[in-house]
Amino acid sequence: MERRVVDIAEGGCHLSKRRGVLVVKQDPGTDEAAETLLPFDEIESVIVHTPRASYSNAALVEFARRLIPLVCCDERHSPVAWLWPTDGNFEQSRRMAAQATMPDNLRHALWARIVRAKIDAQASLLAEVGGPADPLTSLAARVLPGDRHNVEAQAARHYWKHLFDSAFRRSVDGRPPNGLLNYGYAVLRASVARQLCGAGLHPSIGLHHHNRFNAFCLADDLMEPFRPAVDRVVRRLWRNGHDEVTADAKAELATVMVEAQCTDRGVAPLSRCIEWAARSLAQSLLAGEDRLRLPAATAPG
Repeated sequence: MERRVVDIAEGGCHLSKRRGVLVVKQDPGTDEAAETLLPFDEIESVIVHTPRASYSNAALVEFARRLIPLVCCDERHSPVAWLWPTDGNFEQSRRMAAQATMPDNLRHALWARIVRAKIDAQASLLAEVGGPADPLTSLAARVLPGDRHNVEAQAARHYWKHLFDSAFRRSVDGRPPNGLLNYGYAVLRASVARQLCGAGLHPSIGLHHHNRFNAFCLADDLMEPFRPAVDRVVRRLWRNGHDEVTADAKAELATVMVEAQCTDRGVAPLSRCIEWAARSLAQSLLAGEDRLRLPAATAPG
């Protein structure tokens, strides 16, 4: 069973725990009050946008116990706060020690694998929509350990102008469809961070991303090859006239976690691929060699 992303978008709401379920009460204290009951074991993440949300401590503790990220977003649909558990895996201390003492050659090798996988996935998406993919395929082959020539940025310049239009610039504060991308990436980031914690890794100790104000550098690293799955859905929405983050758009973006991906085990939903990637990253750190398992660039037909 694939878990669902719970989006709390507007109005007043209160989240509480009742036995094994999350209770979402809309407009509490009014004649329009209504309850939705959601089993905790069916929840992938909870993303909150409305400034009128409140929470019981029991619900927050249950989120942490079950490794369910609670993501609070601002008016741009960008995550600004997270609830995260202090313990996530039975051998967490061993894995975090390996993560903290990771040698630079392994760090650089893993980051190069991630960048190549991202660019290959971007090339696959451009080919799928009839865009020029060959330049990206060539760039992917030029990625060196640590991506010291920043091939990722070169690929991004080519990718964005052909995925949307020549005037598009990827920016958190940019014109549409940047808001849709922000929201889709928030859903993706929550899932990646959840799986990293479940694999016994600390999401703030990154391979490439490093910022003392960012508690999820490793999540930002590992989500890179999965971003084109979000981009595919956003492009479809954009071409169908959806510029803003509406309820319908969010519902479609939330389905990205069940999008089919090609893997060495066959076709699997994106959420499962993220789980395998997080576990294989932990195995890489313990073994001291690249054992990353990332999905193939080509989407299933």
